[in-house]
Amino acid sequence: MIKVLKFGGTSVGSAANMRKVADIIRAEGATVTVLSAMSGTTDALVKISCSVKNGKPEEVTPVLDMLEKKYTDCMTKLLTDPSDCMEQMGAVFDLIRYQVHQYVPGVSDRVIQAQGELLTSAIFNRYLTEQGERSVLLHAPGFMRTQPDGKVDMDHLNRELAAQTHASNTYYVTQGFICTNHKGELDNLGRGGSDYSAALMGVAVLADEVQIWTDIDGMHNNDPRYVEKTYPIRHMTFDDAAELAYFGAKILHPSTIQPCKEHGIPVRLKNTMDPTAPGTLITNEGEQAQFCAVAAKDNITVIRIHSLRMLMAYGFLRKVFEVFEHHKTSIDMITTSEVSVSLTIDNDEHLDAIVRELQALGTIEIERNNSIICIVGDMDHHKAGLVWRITGSLNTIPVKMISYGANDRSLVMLIETGNKIKALQDINHELFNL
Repeated sequence: MIKVLKFGGTSVGSAANMRKVADIIRAEGATVTVLSAMSGTTDALVKISCSVKNGKPEEVTPVLDMLEKKYTDCMTKLLTDPSDCMEQMGAVFDLIRYQVHQYVPGVSDRVIQAQGELLTSAIFNRYLTEQGERSVLLHAPGFMRTQPDGKVDMDHLNRELAAQTHASNTYYVTQGFICTNHKGELDNLGRGGSDYSAALMGVAVLADEVQIWTDIDGMHNNDPRYVEKTYPIRHMTFDDAAELAYFGAKILHPSTIQPCKEHGIPVRLKNTMDPTAPGTLITNEGEQAQFCAVAAKDNITVIRIHSLRMLMAYGFLRKVFEVFEHHKTSIDMITTSEVSVSLTIDNDEHLDAIVRELQALGTIEIERNNSIICIVGDMDHHKAGLVWRITGSLNTIPVKMISYGANDRSLVMLIETGNKIKALQDINHELFNL
């Protein structure tokens, strides 16, 4: 059985956790093991880039000192002979310092942010080797390559990864997140890209299963950080998982779903800290509960467009969408009336430019600090009382927008972020009887 296992930053965040990961890949018989950087590393590397951008290079040294202590502590506790990895760590930090001093916006940022995965995977591979395992460290940027449109070159990935993973009784260790772009530069697949990497590698090696290991026992019916008495969902469909992942379920990156769904590869969500827990199995088929789960997505900005030119006009929405397409900004929710359009975005990087273009179409209003609440389940449009029951669970919270009817799997509502926690708690009580 061919398995691709991906472990997040917390799972490899210490020497003790790396030992747990090694035990897991032995027990599971992993073919390919995909690792994130040790927890906290990517945030620290991003901070280094930001310090250089903001003209504060003096802030770099304390961050590197923190990382050096973190990785040294891990290596000395994990490895019998850490000398080779210590040398590699020195080379990594020298490279980061070089990129800081010879900073090229964009290019240097990507090089700096790739170093966590490279160093973490090298340490883990060295540990397996010391334990007498046959382990091979693969360089992900050598086979994970993106095209000019940003999509991964699957032909290249399939060919190169298959050629490098043909030996039996071997553990192949590699990095998530990082890749090479079409210019031949070190790049990455964005936050959460390690999950996506694992899914694509699963397709490339014709895996029987892709496993995502984190620090929680599978996908829960609600956010356990804010709500008591949540429970893990043991089996769900790809479509339900995709809705929850897109609308805020942190355990799984939305991009992970599609490659595995298309190729019928089951995805299993497991807990590194409790490997015997069953976790969540995601497949193409599964029973649909009336209410499966709820997720919340923060940092939502509402854009309202008011224009009398909408009235009895065709082509107006096309012009609106073209503005967002031009600025490569996706829309989460949209509602319309005779003379207005309200829509939401979760990335306001280009908001000022978007507003300037939209002003040619009408009057613009902006509202920040909102959250999307997504309830996933059997949303059969022919069932009476379904919407009333969902909205009734929030009868003390103002709802700004509702999206329902786009599919038979979800109902989505927009509320102020200050009301999010109460909303999740009320839904848990009213819809899940908890």
